[in-house]
Amino acid sequence: MKILEANIYGYGHFIDSHFDISRDFQIITGENESGKSTFKSFISSILFGFPTKREKSENYAPKKGSIYGGNLLITQRGHKYVIERINSDKSSNLSIMDKQTGEKVPESLLKKWLSGIDKQLFNEIYAVNQSSLHAVLDLKPDELEKNFYSIATSGSQEIFETQKKFMKVAGELYKPNGRVPEINVMLKEYDEQQKQTQHLINKLDESKDLDKRISELQEQNATILQEKKQYEQDFLELQQLSSSWDVYQDVLLTSRKVTDPVSKITIETFERIQFQHNKISALEENLSSIEKQIENIKLQLKEKDFMELNSYLQNKEDFDNLFDSLNSSKNLTRHETVNSERLSRRNKNLRNNEVSLIFLGIFVLSLLMLIFVSNVPFKISGIIGIIIGVYGFNKELKKDSSVESQPISEQNKFDFCRKKLKLTNDYSENLEKIFNFQRQFKEQQNFKNEFETRETFLNKERTAKLSKLREEQIIFDTQLEEVEYDNFDSFRSMYFQQQNQIEVESKLQGLKSQLSKNVINNLKRFSSKREIEEEKNLISNKINLKRIDSEDKTAQLISYKMQLEKIGNSNEIAILQQEAANQRSRINTKIEDWLSLVLSTKWLDEYLSKLSKDRLPQIIELSTHFFEKLTRGHFISIVLEKTQFLLLTKDNQEFKVNELSRATAEQLYLSLRLAFVVTFNKKIGLPIIIDDGFVNFDKKRKIQIIDLLLEISSETQILCFTVDISVMCDKVSYEEILVI
Repeated sequence: MKILEANIYGYGHFIDSHFDISRDFQIITGENESGKSTFKSFISSILFGFPTKREKSENYAPKKGSIYGGNLLITQRGHKYVIERINSDKSSNLSIMDKQTGEKVPESLLKKWLSGIDKQLFNEIYAVNQSSLHAVLDLKPDELEKNFYSIATSGSQEIFETQKKFMKVAGELYKPNGRVPEINVMLKEYDEQQKQTQHLINKLDESKDLDKRISELQEQNATILQEKKQYEQDFLELQQLSSSWDVYQDVLLTSRKVTDPVSKITIETFERIQFQHNKISALEENLSSIEKQIENIKLQLKEKDFMELNSYLQNKEDFDNLFDSLNSSKNLTRHETVNSERLSRRNKNLRNNEVSLIFLGIFVLSLLMLIFVSNVPFKISGIIGIIIGVYGFNKELKKDSSVESQPISEQNKFDFCRKKLKLTNDYSENLEKIFNFQRQFKEQQNFKNEFETRETFLNKERTAKLSKLREEQIIFDTQLEEVEYDNFDSFRSMYFQQQNQIEVESKLQGLKSQLSKNVINNLKRFSSKREIEEEKNLISNKINLKRIDSEDKTAQLISYKMQLEKIGNSNEIAILQQEAANQRSRINTKIEDWLSLVLSTKWLDEYLSKLSKDRLPQIIELSTHFFEKLTRGHFISIVLEKTQFLLLTKDNQEFKVNELSRATAEQLYLSLRLAFVVTFNKKIGLPIIIDDGFVNFDKKRKIQIIDLLLEISSETQILCFTVDISVMCDKVSYEEILVI
């Protein structure tokens, strides 16, 4: 049988879900709580039926009201069928449909395909998980051998578990050398009854002897109790030593940290010197700050542009004279009225020009009269007009020249700075440039003076701080000399060491206060806490032995006293005989129960032996192949002698099962388990379920088991449920991984 698809109508949190699991080696993966266990339970429920109401932990009825159930699409001998189960409150409906024809087939066909395998047997044989692997490997060596034999012959450890239960119950009833089992106790009681009866019958005259024995037993018991009391006292002392061991170790460790006493530095001395050190540090920080400020001032003076100031200083006398003349009251007034005067001059010039033109006209007219008129009076008039015109015109020219000569004389004062200040012929504009230059160089002069003043102040401050620093340093050095130290670091280090020693000594004193001298002396006898525990165990065993011995002696005393009371009483003898008869009857009943359990165990051994005759050789051969592959050829043969396995390595070394490492025992277990399933499955063909069976394997062992499973999957479908698929990704295709 091979499962191709799973269609879930409603199961757990799966609602209307479809899963393709048609690959021979199908990996089903997902995070924890993603539904892997639910999906595995769904497959089991469709094949074998839904969990009953008693199995509350496996109840996966959907909570959203969907139909409880689903179907599986399978192939059986090359033919496809749909197995459907729907669970209702009243019943579980099973139907099987031929996928090719769409017709229903009898439900009994599923039982035929399963060949009598039920859910329990399927989980025991076909399901491999980590819990079963751990349960097997936690067995004792002799039980592990029997378990592997059970797996090799029946495919599971169920027969072994049944035998184990039978033997456990039988052991609770009787053991050849036992004291606690029920039959052993009853036989012992019966023997005591017989002895008591015999004593009463045959030794009625031994009362004195009984008195003597009672006295001896009392003395012996008193001695035993005294010894037991002493052992108990020793045990309590050892218990105290054990509980004090950690504190004792702390005492030893702390004692090693205590060093020889050094010169003591008082806290007042340390604080006084530290205060002086802090004062010096503060002064040094102040000096450093002042140095930085001085450097900053020098840098700003260096970066500042003093072009106007430098120009002024180069021609200081000329500029001062110029500024004096410009700043005088007359010049200031003139400067304020210059524009109006210039305007007035322009208007006057216009009027003068008009007069000049009149005189020029007289000159021209007189000249024409002199040339073209022959009349003498007119010629005389022309000569007079020429004289008047020339005189008047020259007079006007002289007036204009005197007016224009004044600004020119003022302009001449700017010649020395004309190029530097880029002056023009515009008097007003030149005045503005000069006054702007004056303002700039004064600002630069003020800036320079301010910074030079600050620098002077800071230099004085630095000198004062240096002087103060030297004074404080002398005081500091004197203080260090008084305590005989060269520098503060060594002084401070020694002080902290001293403080640490004080803490260590205080801790040591506190630890020692927890332990008495007697306890410390007793602890010196031991080198480790383990020795104390070992001695405790020895004393505890002695206490138990003394307790048992005392109980036995007490029981004997009671018995002797009872015998002493019953001596000479025939009625007591009759009662004892009746009790002995009743005891025999009860013992016989228990023996019958014990024999049935022992015989059942032997019958199961015979059953396993019978199973082994048919298919065990095939299983051993196949498991040898699997085991060799899992151990990478280290083990090459598995030999079964009666019920004991011998494992042969490639270098001809033999190992028994109880000699294998845990990892190798796991590989042997899987080899036997898988070999049985493959052999058994040739007739049935159910898929193998792997449920995180190799989660604790290392990477190499995981790769080996995956390679083996891939080989097996060519004959038997394997559904592998796991969280970690990192190793498998390189071994399988993407289609072989189903993520849910």
